[in-house]
Amino acid sequence: MTLDRAFLVGKRVYLRYLEDGDVSEDYVGWLNDPDVTRYLETGRMPSSVESIRQFLRRFDGSTTDLIFAIVERRTDRHIGNVTLNRISAIHRTADTGLIIGVKSAWGKGYAGEAWALVASYAFERLGLRKLIAGVVDGNTASQRSLEKLGFKVEGRLRQEYWCDGTWRDYIRLGLFREEFTPAVRRPRQTRKSP
Repeated sequence: MTLDRAFLVGKRVYLRYLEDGDVSEDYVGWLNDPDVTRYLETGRMPSSVESIRQFLRRFDGSTTDLIFAIVERRTDRHIGNVTLNRISAIHRTADTGLIIGVKSAWGKGYAGEAWALVASYAFERLGLRKLIAGVVDGNTASQRSLEKLGFKVEGRLRQEYWCDGTWRDYIRLGLFREEFTPAVRRPRQTRKSP
């Protein structure tokens, strides 16, 4: 395990800037796998290494859009990505999205930990006051991860996404800085008895 490129470090994952070398056939496989992209906007059209690199160019030098690789600390394996999009210095808000592309990493709490790292960064270092996320109705794992961090349902766009042969609602969630409850809590200090 190497943390020399790590930007944000958690207990089981760390985040680093997504690099050109991360765009591999494995990465393309995530975006072309209907199980991985089931509840995502991406994956509706076939992806290639070149189309992904073209998409990622929007993050180069951007002050409003950031993308981080989620790396499993134990294996040093790139397992997904997490974003902060439309960062507004005026409104002090941003959108966040996440993909765990490696199926063997599903159900291990990595999404919640990665979102907690990004939320801490957004609130503490960028000075944002609110994060916004969205899930397609039925994506209970992502919704649960967000709600554990303190995100609250703010609204529902009815029949917004075509998924699994039916129209599904899009659920918008929001998190204010004061509502944030990190999944990975810092150890409490205990008072010594006199």
